[in-house]
Amino acid sequence: MAGKIKNCPMCGKLFNDTGHGCCMDCYDKILEKEHEVVEYVRDHRGAKIPEICEATGAPSGMIKKMIREGRFEQIGVKMTYPCEKCGAPIISGKICQQCEEKARSELQKQASLQTAARQMAKTDQNRGQGFRSKDHK
Repeated sequence: MAGKIKNCPMCGKLFNDTGHGCCMDCYDKILEKEHEVVEYVRDHRGAKIPEICEATGAPSGMIKKMIREGRFEQIGVKMTYPCEKCGAPIISGKICQQCEEKARSELQKQASLQTAARQMAKTDQNRGQGFRSKDHK
């Protein structure tokens, strides 16, 4: 299946998008940078994301994506990055399990309040209709 013709977001060159999101030249550069990051992490097991970024020139988003994909676990290195809400160390997603549970609880609470409000409004509406129908007889 042929991809769409697009401009590469990295270099601007026209390319046939086959799912990589960039041209093959830039994709090869990404793969090279990822390999460089993996080699650096292999040699510097305690390195944190900012240190890896500084040493390799890789963007932190790339490193976080690699952590989420388990790329460092494959070489025997367990790495984490901070939860976007509280800063706790995580290995997948954007927020930690505690923040996720808190958010889910808040959403459930809001949904319950909305359901209760709708039921009250419906009850009030039914009461109002009952009074009108008696008055009109």
